[in-house]
Amino acid sequence: MELLIIHLNNTSLHAYSLIGIGLAIRYLISRRRFNRRGVAGLQQFSSYEKWWITTRIESLFNLLAVLAILAGAFLLIFK
Repeated sequence: MELLIIHLNNTSLHAYSLIGIGLAIRYLISRRRFNRRGVAGLQQFSSYEKWWITTRIESLFNLLAVLAILAGAFLLIFK
């Protein structure tokens, strides 16, 4: 019966948290990009400055999300 019980230690909990946070960030960014799309399928911004700032911030958060997912995966693999 002991073999059926999954033991969650701190490393596993942190790994699952990192993966969940990374996936949530990527989902939120993708949803925002989808909602900005117009009839032609292109993202629409009211000015060049808003486009520049938004895309840079989203790229940074996407990179951080990918790093969080990879860190969580490595924690699970090498625990």
